[in-house]
Amino acid sequence: MPTQSKADPAATSPRRGYWRGVVVGLLLIPPNALWVLYMESIGAHGPWVSTYSIFLNVIFILLLLALINRGIKAIRPRLALTQGELIVTYVMLTTCTSIVGLDMLQCLMSMIPTGYWLEPQLVWKGMLDSTTPGWLLISDQQVLYGYWNGMTTLYQPSVLKAWASPILWWAPFVLALVFVVVCLSVILRPLWGDRERLTFPITQLPLELSHPNTRLFRSGAMWIGFALAASNDLVSGLSVYCPWVTPLFPMYTNLGPSITTAPWSGIGWLPVTFYPSMIGLSFLMPLDLLFSCVFFFFWWKALYVIGVAAGLTSGYGVVYGSGGALVFPYADEQMFGGFIAIAFSSVLLGRRYFRHALRRALGQPSEVDDSREGLRLRWALAGVVLGVAILIAFSLRAGMSLHIALAFFLIYCVLALAVARIRAEFGSPVHDFHYTGPDYVLTRVIGTANLRLRDLGMLTQYFWFNRAYRAHPIAGSLEGLQMANRARSSSRGVVVAIMIAVIASALAGVWGWLYFAYKYGAASLWRAPPNDMGWEAFTRLQSWYESPKPANLPTLGAIAAGFGVWMLLALARSAFVGWPLNPVALPLAASWSIHLMWLPMLVAWLIKLVVLRYGGLGLYRRVLPLFLGLILGQAVVGCGWTLVGLVTGHPYYNVLTFGY
Repeated sequence: MPTQSKADPAATSPRRGYWRGVVVGLLLIPPNALWVLYMESIGAHGPWVSTYSIFLNVIFILLLLALINRGIKAIRPRLALTQGELIVTYVMLTTCTSIVGLDMLQCLMSMIPTGYWLEPQLVWKGMLDSTTPGWLLISDQQVLYGYWNGMTTLYQPSVLKAWASPILWWAPFVLALVFVVVCLSVILRPLWGDRERLTFPITQLPLELSHPNTRLFRSGAMWIGFALAASNDLVSGLSVYCPWVTPLFPMYTNLGPSITTAPWSGIGWLPVTFYPSMIGLSFLMPLDLLFSCVFFFFWWKALYVIGVAAGLTSGYGVVYGSGGALVFPYADEQMFGGFIAIAFSSVLLGRRYFRHALRRALGQPSEVDDSREGLRLRWALAGVVLGVAILIAFSLRAGMSLHIALAFFLIYCVLALAVARIRAEFGSPVHDFHYTGPDYVLTRVIGTANLRLRDLGMLTQYFWFNRAYRAHPIAGSLEGLQMANRARSSSRGVVVAIMIAVIASALAGVWGWLYFAYKYGAASLWRAPPNDMGWEAFTRLQSWYESPKPANLPTLGAIAAGFGVWMLLALARSAFVGWPLNPVALPLAASWSIHLMWLPMLVAWLIKLVVLRYGGLGLYRRVLPLFLGLILGQAVVGCGWTLVGLVTGHPYYNVLTFGY
């Protein structure tokens, strides 16, 4: 990192403990969990911080900790936290945000009380009785009435007893799921961090903030970037309270409704966004990937236009529960094929390492050294096997077929590998993978008519951690291990801290969700029916239940096409010097979230192209703090406005809006 000073041996010694960082993390997890719930569901004004690769709320907290720590160091140096301890705290808070975020706990807590409540006639009762084990849902109408309508309290014996069953069943499942991805991270880190020397772009700012001798705060370029982002968000935030104040730059504008003439109307949703933090994060990405993401974004849009002209589709549109599946150009299926190719190529490139890692795990002579990793490789491999066995045992207990459970978690691990690779090598600001999870793929490839009812029921129950992969837990664990390795601090401390954080975050998140639901009523929250994610899951199950479909051959063809085109692009990139298209961008650009990122990526690409072409690496290093400042400025002011809203109870300006 160009702005860091020489390492402080006392601060980076692997012998230093990490427990003070764990204690600080534990103290901060409850308020952070409630803060995330407030932004994303309870207050529902945004920003949806868990849906981007870098969590601005955690950056905000880490910045405050770093500044406080500098003051303590100046007065009582021995009391100051080391870099390793700050990294442990950071990893715990990223784990908390991931677990409590929109794509995990919030989705699960939306599903548990939804199935047996929606509609007084209980229209789904017969379907759920035959597809879903009762111990995963709540059917007590009195308990559900209080949940949806509020004006009561969580602390009633009947309420606590009703919620205890699903929560106590899901608790070991969540622990096993996270432990599997942590063990996968331990196995992958030496390959990608030490052998392939991937850059892990998203770790650059937290590493810089946690460094005891960082020069970032003395960088004029950083403060310029900070001021640019902060001033825009400050003025925009004031415009909410003062109508005569005009925002400098609108954060979000949708051009789609203005395009009404066919076939151009097939473009559909076309947002124009201005997110300084995402421009800053995109600046850390490889130049060819930035260009390729924008290119392939419009490539997919062009296919929708062609599809409308040919009468093959009505154009781009997100339809909850279907994801636009089984319609030209089969974007979701091709996206899945592309991500399989990313995982496959990663394993292929690292086959020598994996062979020696297995030898090390079996106690045979090996060139792999695992003495400083988060776990010994034998324990990491055993952890993956044991964790997956627990997940499959849970599935079988719920009535799922063994072969479906095995296929499900194999696909899940493959997608986790793809998420990890995209972040480690490229640092993409988004990786949502909407509608590409194993629940969607298996029902399309096998056909809902060929699956047992309990299989369909459990594929629905697993919707909560497969709806999207924006806050996948493998991201924080892999990057935390890499940060600890870079700082020469305790990698094993990171593993311990993550598992402690999972327990603490789940407790804080579940309590916060239920407390506010029974106090104010879930129906008054933003994600109430029909926008509730539980409604989305069970509506999809209803379509499977009432209209079973056979295996879909075009789905297989589209997956194969996505895989094949990705491999062809990879071959072209290796065969032709200067080939401009990065294959990773092909599936990334087919996702939902890229709509919000194409313009920040385009801006970052143009600036980075000019910087590297006319100033080279030297100029890049000099201007890099400016772009880190953009992230910090939006984190401070954007998250600051959410705290103002929390205190005053009034709406506030959302700095990362989705358009609603």
